Amino acid sequence: MKVLTSYSDGIDHCMASRYFSIAHLSKESGVLSMHSHRCYEFNFSISGERTFLIDDKNYRIDPGNLFMINSHEKHQVLQMDTTIPHERYVIFIDPSYLQSISTELTDLTYCFTHRPDKFSHRIALNQGQQRRFIYYINKLSAQEGFGQDVEERSVFAEFMVFVTKMAIDASLGDESQDQRQYFNSKVADIITYIHHNIDSPLSIGEIAAHFYLSSSYLCRLFKKGTGTTINSYITSRRIELAQTLLSGGYSVNEVYSMCGFNDYSNFFKAFTKKTGISPKKYAQNSLS
Repeated sequence: MKVLTSYSDGIDHCMASRYFSIAHLSKESGVLSMHSHRCYEFNFSISGERTFLIDDKNYRIDPGNLFMINSHEKHQVLQMDTTIPHERYVIFIDPSYLQSISTELTDLTYCFTHRPDKFSHRIALNQGQQRRFIYYINKLSAQEGFGQDVEERSVFAEFMVFVTKMAIDASLGDESQDQRQYFNSKVADIITYIHHNIDSPLSIGEIAAHFYLSSSYLCRLFKKGTGTTINSYITSRRIELAQTLLSGGYSVNEVYSMCGFNDYSNFFKAFTKKTGISPKKYAQNSLS
């Protein structure tokens, strides 16, 4: 199987083939906003540290983390510090194909359908599990010649058994481990509040007052939960919204106020710093 180098190509190939696809990502450009797709998704981190938002949960991404995302869950990787490459493998799987290779005794859809209370989308793989995961990726990408299709399907079924066993073992872990695997609900509530009010002139004082917290405690809580400051997070979300609006045909003068910036100068500086190009140039490139 050819290993792709684009997230969107991986989704497209999976949906078109109604099979599975593999993408190896390390130098993707642009920002992918909160989204969902018809495919199941495994997201395995090799290097770099990021934050992963999945529905109302947010996780710190460390090397060796495997995330399991179903076709209904909205998700987004936040790349606050782009100086450290985020290398990862993403495997997209058509749900009907995965169902077709499951049996009454072996439900290979478990990773994507098992969502109990206190569920964590993340499994922290140990060194041995990481090596075995990469072994399967290499074996799948090396299949070619006579019998390729049969061998590929066989290796993929073996891979799914391996990952499903890890998911079952993780779900049987103690409650404290599950709790450590996703950040506390207060941080998730703060993030949701920011998302819903991103077009407003948000301030730390306003957010703190809304949650009956002191400003200093809010900042410490958010930094501990996400690895970034609350102001950096808000700015990043505003720029992501601006990119979406500019790509949709809105003018630069319309966009900056729609994204909660109080003046164009601040918007221009923040946008250029984040994307490397001016808002006007970005709009032209998106619409050309």
